[in-house]
Amino acid sequence: MTDDGLRARKRRATSAAIQRAALELALELGDLHPTVDAIAARADVSPRTFFNYFATRDEALVGEPMRFPEDADPSVGDDLLDMLETTALRVLGDRELDRDLILLRRDVMRQHPELFARRIMQSHEIEQHLVRLAERRAELDGSDRPLERGRIAALVAMGALRAGWMRWVDRAGAETLDDAVRATFAEVRRMVRQASIV
Repeated sequence: MTDDGLRARKRRATSAAIQRAALELALELGDLHPTVDAIAARADVSPRTFFNYFATRDEALVGEPMRFPEDADPSVGDDLLDMLETTALRVLGDRELDRDLILLRRDVMRQHPELFARRIMQSHEIEQHLVRLAERRAELDGSDRPLERGRIAALVAMGALRAGWMRWVDRAGAETLDDAVRATFAEVRRMVRQASIV
């Protein structure tokens, strides 16, 4: 493995340790206000290192956001749904996800719905980017209702992305996250084909 690869892996491990510490303390304390000093001590890092990764305690609790690719191309793929699947997979990126950390965050969100609301805000930003991209693709395809068609397609794609995420978590990592998302998009296509026959 290259030095860059080792550094990236170390950064991911440190980030996960900080997030895990914040979430564990939130569960133990029963609130979302563990101190940065306590989080850093639990993660075995300095407070300065904490702030190299997260600007606030809340960011560590919510977790690293997905990033929408700035160069997302509305013209890729054979059709609108294909373009959205390609883009959704790029949104996921090549992150090495920690299933145990995700389940821990789920436990904290059950106790503290306000944390779930913050996660939804992150998803909403991705959703809005997908809507705008889908609208542009619908225009390129010559749709007579590009705004409506794009909005519907993007929301369906966001649902497929979330379903793929849940499938990956529920199956305990038996498949990659990318494969789980591809499977849910394939199921959307099957449902669309069946609906067009009825």
